[in-house]
Amino acid sequence: MRILVLIKQVPLPKAMRTTKEGLMDRTGAPSIINPYCKRALEAALQFKEKTGGTVAVLSMGPPSFEQSLREALSMGVDDAYLLTDRRLAGSDTWATARALELTIRKIEQEQGKFDVIFAGIQTIDGDTGHVGPQVAERLGLHQVTYVTEVEPLSSGVRAKRIVEKGYQVVEAPYPVLMTIRKDANVPRGASLRHAIRAKKYKIRWFNIDDIGLLPEEAGLMGSPTIVSRVKNVTIERPPCRIAEGNTGEEKVSSLIEMLDETISTTS
Repeated sequence: MRILVLIKQVPLPKAMRTTKEGLMDRTGAPSIINPYCKRALEAALQFKEKTGGTVAVLSMGPPSFEQSLREALSMGVDDAYLLTDRRLAGSDTWATARALELTIRKIEQEQGKFDVIFAGIQTIDGDTGHVGPQVAERLGLHQVTYVTEVEPLSSGVRAKRIVEKGYQVVEAPYPVLMTIRKDANVPRGASLRHAIRAKKYKIRWFNIDDIGLLPEEAGLMGSPTIVSRVKNVTIERPPCRIAEGNTGEEKVSSLIEMLDETISTTS
């Protein structure tokens, strides 16, 4: 069983900044593995424990993303790959999915096909939810999105996915890509044995020439998304007010008075 996890390193929410062009400014910002990707990573490791095989992790970004790949290795991942090239800067989800597709094909050509690919449903910096499904479509894979539970079968997977007003239980044959929700699991920490290996492990790097991606397909040139305007939005809320009183009836009366004041002020 060959398993792959797509992960992204993202700035801490409080440290997120954008440039005037609307791109993410990662300069000097402390970063973490995207929380949804970390759930995908845990789901992959649990899947490996049930089926055997290996788990590899792939990320696209600057060299500093090695930090997150080594964290994944310290959790029990077997292999790690980084697609890094300055020409990828500014890639939207379309260009990102294209680059990841070619990287996966390059790895598969050398080492064999992946049976299952895990990804987070979205990232906390872009928040689009596009990349996982786009990669699945480009690779011609079955896909199951918004997954909270995964069970391996002999010829595929059974997955519970959240939908509006409930959930679905679906089965999909291998090879399959699944996007994992944040409530799917609680990610494990590092183990000493894996942390020692992670420190010494040589992560394999790719650039766009290695995977056969044309320069015009990468970065801003290969991104059809146009950011027309960026606006910082601040939410202002009135101060919190607490209903007062010594008894339940007094507190309810105080609350009703406050609600009446609010309605009369806003109407």
